[in-house]
Amino acid sequence: MKDFFKRLGTQIILISMASLAVTVIIVLTVSLVMFGTYNDSILIERSHVGMEVLENEIQERIGSLKSTADNWTGQSSFISAMTFNDSSYFEKNWNELAEGDGYFCSIAAPSGFSYYQSSNYPFTTLDLSAAATGNLSVHGIMVQDDVLAAVYIGQVTANGVSCGIAVGFRLDSYDWLDSLTKMIDCDITIFKGNTHYSTTISDPATGQRIVGTAMPGDIEKTVISSGQAYTGKTTIVGKPYYVSYEPMYDYQNKIVGAYFAGNNASAAYDEFSTITLICIIAALGAIAVTSFILFIFTRKKVIIPIAQVTILADEMQNGKLSTTDVNYVFADNEVGKFAEKLRIAKQELSGCIADISNIMGYMAQGDFTAQPNVIYPGDFEEIRNNILRIETDLGETLSSMNMSSDEVLSGSSQMAEGSQSLADGTTRQAAAIQQISATIADVSAKVAATAKNAERAGEISKETEAEVNLQDTSITNMVSAMNEISTTSKEIEKIIKTIEDISFQTNILALNAAVEAARAGDAGKGFAVVADEVRNLANKSAEAAKSTNALINAAINAVENGSKIADETAESMKKVKEKTAASAEIIGLIADASAEQNDAIGQITMGIDQISQVVQMNSATAEETAASSEELSGQSRILKEQVSRFKVN
Repeated sequence: MKDFFKRLGTQIILISMASLAVTVIIVLTVSLVMFGTYNDSILIERSHVGMEVLENEIQERIGSLKSTADNWTGQSSFISAMTFNDSSYFEKNWNELAEGDGYFCSIAAPSGFSYYQSSNYPFTTLDLSAAATGNLSVHGIMVQDDVLAAVYIGQVTANGVSCGIAVGFRLDSYDWLDSLTKMIDCDITIFKGNTHYSTTISDPATGQRIVGTAMPGDIEKTVISSGQAYTGKTTIVGKPYYVSYEPMYDYQNKIVGAYFAGNNASAAYDEFSTITLICIIAALGAIAVTSFILFIFTRKKVIIPIAQVTILADEMQNGKLSTTDVNYVFADNEVGKFAEKLRIAKQELSGCIADISNIMGYMAQGDFTAQPNVIYPGDFEEIRNNILRIETDLGETLSSMNMSSDEVLSGSSQMAEGSQSLADGTTRQAAAIQQISATIADVSAKVAATAKNAERAGEISKETEAEVNLQDTSITNMVSAMNEISTTSKEIEKIIKTIEDISFQTNILALNAAVEAARAGDAGKGFAVVADEVRNLANKSAEAAKSTNALINAAINAVENGSKIADETAESMKKVKEKTAASAEIIGLIADASAEQNDAIGQITMGIDQISQVVQMNSATAEETAASSEELSGQSRILKEQVSRFKVN
């Protein structure tokens, strides 16, 4: 049996290793193919991007040429220099405007006279006077004198003077090409016709740029002859390239060359080879490691478990059910014998297990009357005896519990009913006592507040009475003072009357003196003057006496009015004093009665609180008793229901 399991394990391991190796090889092959395709697509996409950048760069330079020419020729200094033929001005300003060595410029008159021409001007046969007369206008790519350049040629007219201007950029400027190549990480070539005109690709053998050579014939046919773009793979200076070609059109929309952008695939191929080698080594390592793990796994999970299952099957055949069953399916071989032995054991034991399950099912439903119906072999005979003992013992116990539960249920129900009635009555009584206690407490609080307010009102009434007495005394004093002022004013009036009489008599005496002085003639002139002064003084005294008399009369009238008002006020204050005294007496009586009521209600509240505490304690005790009785009754019902489920002999 052990040799069989060794052969079986070896076959499983070999098949698994072969399957793993085939799977790894397929996955590796597909991955490498997909990686190569992806790498090719990246290189082609890079060439597309390089082509777009190259074309956009040239178009931007063409656009900037016209802007440069227009801005320059629009300056007044340019027109002045053209008028006075100032070549030094053109030289200086062009050197400032030129953006690199590849830029050139030429300015000529209609007669063909050259105002200025940069040292790198490439055209020798171009008639710029035609531009000065308006017969030549160029804006774009131009081939002239075997030179390929981006140019702008046009006419400039100012102050009646015309000239032709040509500004351009040579497309064989290597500084520009090299900087653009670094920016886009892609080789660039510009073809004039089908010939390499300028390029960033060098011959590895000579180190020279490959200019002057022709493009491949099939590409020339597609790009130059048919005017179509070309994208694909080609060989340049013996190296593989992924390339993109686009036809180049001049300012007259004729094909004069082509643009090229390409990526050297040698480094990518070397990298792909390295990656392939690494993947193969990694795959072989993975196969070796996985094979070792598979061997360990197969031995642990297949060979050893099968041997253990055989031992377990032998034990089950002998009726030892302490071991567990297994679920393996084997072919018709040595393992089949093992499976047959297991099947026989299960057939012999299935009858016992089914009968035990049937009896246990009845017991689970509460029926302890079921009996075994089969013969129990081996250790199962002890199980049969135990089942019979369980049925007998549990039947007797459950019968006794059933009778006891009936008695407990009856007593607990009566107790629960009485306790519940007591709890309900006690609860209602406690609620009523609490309500009465709350009402008396509220009344007590209000009576206490009334007593305090009555006491405070009595104090305020006494204070008011004292204040009224004080005011009555003040008003009496004021009436006396007013009377004295009135008497004094009358005395002053008499004195004023006397002064008026004296003034009148003095005036008469002065008049008499004046008459006597007139009679005396010159001797009485001095006396006449004195008499006049005395008369004036008497008049002034009379006038002052009249004014003072008027003021005194006004004061007397005011004092009389004040005296009258003071008398009325004094009379009113006497009545207020009498009312205040009566009010203070009544408030004092109310305060005394409120204090007595507050003391009586306090004693009632104390008694009610003591009764409430006793009632609440009785209510809580009754509720706890009712709850316990209800719980006991409920548990009795549950016990009765549980015991009634069982069926016994």
